[in-house]
Amino acid sequence: MIDEKIIADLREYLKDHYIPQRVLMAPEIAHSFSDVSLLFEKIEIEEVRCLRDVSDDASKYIKKHRKPGGFAHALDQKRKEKGLTPAELYKKANIDRRQYSRFMGPEGRHPSMNTVISFALALKLERQEFDELLKTAGYTLSNSSTRDVCIMYCLEKGIYDIDEVNALLFAIGVEALTRE
Repeated sequence: MIDEKIIADLREYLKDHYIPQRVLMAPEIAHSFSDVSLLFEKIEIEEVRCLRDVSDDASKYIKKHRKPGGFAHALDQKRKEKGLTPAELYKKANIDRRQYSRFMGPEGRHPSMNTVISFALALKLERQEFDELLKTAGYTLSNSSTRDVCIMYCLEKGIYDIDEVNALLFAIGVEALTRE
């Protein structure tokens, strides 16, 4: 059970650090496209083909420049630095063994942001290391996400236990990081 003082402190932290995300649109476009379907009618087939070409180019670039190992390699290094066995890590992170194997095995499946956060908390990483591990998986914390601001709070307060973090997320109406 989480102390009510911690929940109150978290709510104050959210008030000070959460920045709502606003979608900006030029006024001349906003009134023209009040209905999203109208926007899609304006896209020409040629423009869609151009987007597909850019997507193909991006995929080729990523394959060519992707660093070997990526997230799995970084996670394994941190685990070893902390002196944890694989089982200790995935249990602390509240991650299933089979799921852990999917990230670490030959298929090298890409983890969700919640999974990466769970591993980083289980490793008790300081903020800079935490951010670096997230980055290896292509993620970053945002002040425009209530969940992320709650995670920032936990890092500042040294709250690394997954059950405590999930209880705080639940207290502010955000989905838990991992399933039990």
